[in-house]
Formats: sequence, structure tokens, C-alpha cells
Amino acid sequence: MATKEAAQWRSPVNTNVLAGGALVTIGILAVLLVWLGPDEKTLGSGIKAVYVHVSLTWAGLLGFVTAALIGLAQLITRGQSLNGWRRTVGWVAFGFYVAGVAASALASQLNWGAVFWQEPRMVTSLNMLAVALIVQVAQSYFPRWWLQAALSVLLPVLIFWANLSAPLVLHPDNAVRNSTATGIQLTFLGMMALMAAAEGIVVVAVKRDA
Repeated sequence: MATKEAAQWRSPVNTNVLAGGALVTIGILAVLLVWLGPDEKTLGSGIKAVYVHVSLTWAGLLGFVTAALIGLAQLITRGQSLNGWRRTVGWVAFGFYVAGVAASALASQLNWGAVFWQEPRMVTSLNMLAVALIVQVAQSYFPRWWLQAALSVLLPVLIFWANLSAPLVLHPDNAVRNSTATGIQLTFLGMMALMAAAEGIVVVAVKRDA
């Protein structure tokens, strides 16, 4: 009986329910954290949109780096068994990165009164979004698995290089590192931890259903 009940809880339906519940819990915690998070001296309550933007963007970047590490491990071991995980992680990371760019536009509207599409960091984000989409789609068509893995390895390198090369006009350098307020730093870090956890749950749920 116990074995049968355990098998039922391991079924896809129950697993998806658990994943959904975990994501709802993370969403509630994120809303509470942003709501209770401190305002910033210059941006005031506008920093709350920045909390969301930064956490989603960095969760996306973390996903791309994870996919790159999986691809690198494949290239070293010449193994193909992790292809599915690499692609899933990459697509989920892309989704979070898209959400981060969208939140960036919202933060611009709230804090600057408009979305400056020609601002260097915004241009870079949109360009890297297009590159990431091309990389993810190309992996479904490249016949050689090692080419797919190599693309995953190169993507975060290109994104970090592009962002570091983009001049700063309106966009701040690093909202977490440059802040001297412990409350602001902890809110940023807490949001990034929550978004990373949500990303991991989505990856496992998607891979299980694939």
C-alpha cells in the first residue's frame, strides 16, 4: 500500500501540482519582499521595479551560464546524454531573460517617465535577446550535438562581453554592489534567490513533462 501511495505522489500530475504550488509560494514571497523592501534615496519607490528587473535578468543569465557549463561538460566528456537538460535550461533561461528585459522597460517608464529604446544598455539587452533566441532555435537544427553545446558555451560569454562593453548613459553600473544600504542589498539578493529557485523548479517540471 505504501509503495502504491508513493508511486501516486511521484506521478506527473502530483508532481506538477507540487511544482505549481511551489511557484505560487515563491511568487507570494517575491511580492511581499518587493513590497516590504526599502525605497531608494534617488528612485524612491521606483526601485521596486528595479528589484524585479535585476532578479529576473540575473536568473536568466544564471540559466545561460548553467546551460554553458552543461555544454562544456559535454564537450569535455564527449557525451550526448545531457542534450535534453541543456536545451531545457537554455529555453527556461531565455524566458526569464525576456521577462527581465520587459521589467527593465517597466522600470524605465516608472523612473524616467519613458522607455529610452536607444539607451546603450537597452539596445544591448534587445540585441542579446535576439542572439539568445537564434542560439536556442539553431540548436534544434544543427545536426552535430557538439555544435549545439558549443553555442550554449559561447552565449553567456557574448552576453557578458556585450554588457560590459556597452557605455553607461542612464543605466547604473551595478545596483547591488554600489548600494550602501544593507536593506536594499538584502532585498536584491533575496529576490535573485527566489527567481533562481523558481527557474530551477520550472526546468525540472518542463524536463519531466518532455
